[in-house]
Amino acid sequence: MSRRAKRCAVVAALLAGALAASVAAALAAERDDVDAAGGTILHLSETAERQMPRDRLRIQLRVDATGSSAKLVQADINKRMASALERARAAAGVKIETGGYAVYEDRPPNSPVKWRGSQTLSLTGGDFAQVLALAGDLQGDGLATSGMAFELAPETARTAQDDLTTEALRRLRQRAERVAADLQATVLRLRSVHVGNAAGDQPQFPLQMRAMAAAGKMPEPVAEGGDARVQITVDADVVLMPGDSHAP
Repeated sequence: MSRRAKRCAVVAALLAGALAASVAAALAAERDDVDAAGGTILHLSETAERQMPRDRLRIQLRVDATGSSAKLVQADINKRMASALERARAAAGVKIETGGYAVYEDRPPNSPVKWRGSQTLSLTGGDFAQVLALAGDLQGDGLATSGMAFELAPETARTAQDDLTTEALRRLRQRAERVAADLQATVLRLRSVHVGNAAGDQPQFPLQMRAMAAAGKMPEPVAEGGDARVQITVDADVVLMPGDSHAP
């Protein structure tokens, strides 16, 4: 790092420290003012949630190979993965991504040395039937399924973010009013409000199989996405004052 860059870093650190100290001093002064007036700082947290259909499916498959040498195993994996990628690229709307690639030596007791290896391939898309059909085709080509998960796309969760934020804030204000009433106080204002981002759970589902559509054809995997719980959490410090005051 150059001297100028070091000086800039030092100045930035000093400014950040000064700002933090200024904020801390302001908060301390406000606390003193509240205490002097007989007020109370109440910390509250409220969560709003909604059930939304999962709209993205991710399936992970892998190419497994066994042979007498690393060269043979890798050649087999490379050939079969190239074929799988060619087939997967023909499916419009399905995102494909290769993952881990590992080859290792296996020395079982009283048996010849063997080499084993695998490489993963992930399929992701919003058209469940298309992704499942492609997975079934690749299973028919010898790939093994190692995982399946239905997800809620981040952009889908964000569509509910504003509504959930409004609901969580409304609940927080209502709860603050109830607590204030119990303490024979009134709500002066909210301060230090922290609003989280919308987040949804992403559970995994077991793989199931259905009857073969035609003789000799690999049956497609089937599954149901279900709903994901999307939630927003709001935290805030509420200033309560004795007697009559102004609500937020």
